[in-house]
Amino acid sequence: MLPPASARPAGRLGRTIALVGITAGLLAAAPAAVSAATPGPGDTTTGDAAARGCERSFDQAVRAYVDTTARRDLDGFAALLHPDVTSVFATDGEVLDGKRATVDWLRGFFADDSWTQSFSVAKQTVAGCRTGFVLFDSVYAVPASGTRVPLLIGVSYTYQHGRWLVLQNQDSVGRI
Repeated sequence: MLPPASARPAGRLGRTIALVGITAGLLAAAPAAVSAATPGPGDTTTGDAAARGCERSFDQAVRAYVDTTARRDLDGFAALLHPDVTSVFATDGEVLDGKRATVDWLRGFFADDSWTQSFSVAKQTVAGCRTGFVLFDSVYAVPASGTRVPLLIGVSYTYQHGRWLVLQNQDSVGRI
């Protein structure tokens, strides 16, 4: 349930809060998304070992999402995004379609250094080397203004060409 309109950030701030959640999730995946988890040509790794490798690289992708957000690393975060990524904002339902739209939005968001965001993994699942999902319990805050918005941020990943890429990032106001 959303707080009353008078208690919610309006317009660009509201979208910024939502995107912060999205961005943070995406950024955490950057370094891990670049590392391959599939066996190399001379590797005799079995299916189970490959799946475990994908699970480890998924953990790294989740950390990269959080880390790139905290550093406001636009290039690192962009590296985590699938070309067809969709981002959905909790505050107004705005939808960003594609990597270009998401990166364009993040450029302004990351340029603002007045906010902080926490991320705690509430749920995480990975299906071999195919798909992964993480649900963050998060708080977006702007200390100078006293703004504090609890968010749930769901980030869905797909595994392509040895990398975990964010396919969808969606947030909602509230905590688990």
